[in-house]
Amino acid sequence: MDYCTLNAKTYLSKYKIVSMIKEAVEKETPLSLVRIGDGENIVMAQEKVLSLEWISKNVAWRNDHNYCGIVLPNLEARDRCMQAVRNADLVGVFAGDKLTERIFKAFKITPKNIFYAFENVYLPMYKPFVRLIRDHPPLLVGRPAKSFAKYLFEKLKIRVPGTVLVDSYEDIDTCIKNMVNIPHKWSLISAGVNALIIANEMATKHGKVAIDFGHAPDNVMSPVYKDYWLANPDD
Repeated sequence: MDYCTLNAKTYLSKYKIVSMIKEAVEKETPLSLVRIGDGENIVMAQEKVLSLEWISKNVAWRNDHNYCGIVLPNLEARDRCMQAVRNADLVGVFAGDKLTERIFKAFKITPKNIFYAFENVYLPMYKPFVRLIRDHPPLLVGRPAKSFAKYLFEKLKIRVPGTVLVDSYEDIDTCIKNMVNIPHKWSLISAGVNALIIANEMATKHGKVAIDFGHAPDNVMSPVYKDYWLANPDD
């Protein structure tokens, strides 16, 4: 796959994504899934594609870690995110996104596999994925982790191995240390841009399956969304 021509025709199906995750979980082999959205694009573009001056004038959230978990500038985060995308087994993108394409060209990144960037938050709509959660309860990571763990127990009687909080980039290394200390096969990480870095390190250094889960827990638990099968387990 040419990094300059990310094409929706090469998107992996939800079936293939979940099959790859399931196989890795059951065989306990490392796998990482990450996705690239607006925040990831800006973090990775620092000084390679977009100047820090341009970012300071045009990125409103640059000083607010609440948006994506990272305050800019942060070139260390850029490099760690780049490595995470380079190593990832599955990379969520918006095909045709010019900034993503420019970033991939600048870093000479060719993703192993790509999928639609919002597919991760759609996974709870897919019953085989929900069955995987039931059969192999995941470690939950991020701000919504405790609430989501309670929700999973109330809806599906699932007891997850544990929950780990990560609020900002400065928490990453402590978060990873805490994850390693909790026995688990796989994790669902909702931590903004930091999820890329956490997923990569858990897969490459600790042999785990680690999934950038984005806003999926918030969406599942929101009364606004009725299409998530997790919200209607008896359907």
